[in-house]
Amino acid sequence: MSTNSDPSHNAPFRRPRLPVVALLLWALFVFAVPRFAQPLNVADVFAFPLGFFMAAQGSLIALLVIAILSARRQGRIDAAGAEDQ
Repeated sequence: MSTNSDPSHNAPFRRPRLPVVALLLWALFVFAVPRFAQPLNVADVFAFPLGFFMAAQGSLIALLVIAILSARRQGRIDAAGAEDQ
């Protein structure tokens, strides 16, 4: 096991902005959207009330998009970290 005193070695771990943002968005779609489903029903999406749509499908789609974007961004961070070594 080697010790690396280079400060850029731990660069991906110094700024945990990506996981924090992903978790906050996740919490929004998992907890807040169903909580406010009734007020969201004033708008329609594909002939369904928005609150019903978000509870049934919209939140799942949003979570999938969050996961894909987080994985892509983390892949770029990891690739940049591998280039620095």
